[in-house]
Amino acid sequence: MNRCQAGFGLLEALLALAIGLMLLGAASQLFVSAYHAWQVQSVAVRLQDDARLALQRMAQDIRMAGMFGCLRQDAIVFESQAAAEAFAQPLQITLSGNGRLESLGLVGEQLPGTGRQPDWVLLTDCLSWAEVRHRPPPGSGAALVVPIQRVTYQLHGDTLRLGRAGQAQALIDRVRDLRVVLVPTHQGGRVDLQLTLFDPQHQVELRHEVSVALRNGEPDV
Repeated sequence: MNRCQAGFGLLEALLALAIGLMLLGAASQLFVSAYHAWQVQSVAVRLQDDARLALQRMAQDIRMAGMFGCLRQDAIVFESQAAAEAFAQPLQITLSGNGRLESLGLVGEQLPGTGRQPDWVLLTDCLSWAEVRHRPPPGSGAALVVPIQRVTYQLHGDTLRLGRAGQAQALIDRVRDLRVVLVPTHQGGRVDLQLTLFDPQHQVELRHEVSVALRNGEPDV
C-alpha cells in the first residue's frame, strides 16, 4: 500500500512559480500603463494651463489695441513721429511663409495694476484737445492721463516671448504652431488665435482656439 506524499513536488513548485511570474508580469504591465497614463494626463494639464495663460494674456492686450482715450485719433497731437507711427498702426501681424506667427505688435491703453512705466501717456480734456508724450508734464493734474503701452509677442523656435519696453521674457514654451488672423466683421473686426502646443517626450499635442473682438474697430495693419 503506497503512502501519500506530503508537501509539493518539483512539478508543482515550478508550476506555482510560473503562475506567480505571470501574475507579477501582468501587474507590472498594468502599473507601467497606469503610470504612463498619469504622466500623459499631467502633461496635458500643464499644456492646457500654458495655453490658457498665453491666450488670456494675448486676448487682453488685443482688446486694448487702439484704445486711445475719448477723442478721435486725428485730434491727437504727438510729441514725436515715432509715437504717431505707433498709434497709426496699433495692431501689427507679421507671419512667416507658412502662415506661422513671427510677431504680433499691439499698442493700446495700459491696464491699471501692472506696476510698469507706460511707453507713452495721453493727456486730454475729452472735449477739444489731446496730446501724447513720453512723460506727463508738470501741472497736468487737470487733464485726464491715459497710460499707453506697446507689447510684442514673438515666436523664437518653440518659445513664445512677450516683449515690453525693449525687454523680452519667455511666456510659454513647447509651441508647435501659432496662427493669428485678422478677420473683418460688421462690428469692426476680430482676431482669431489658434495655438498648438506639443510635448515631444510624451507625444502629447493640444490645440486651442479663441476669437477676440476688437473694441476699437478694425485698425490699420
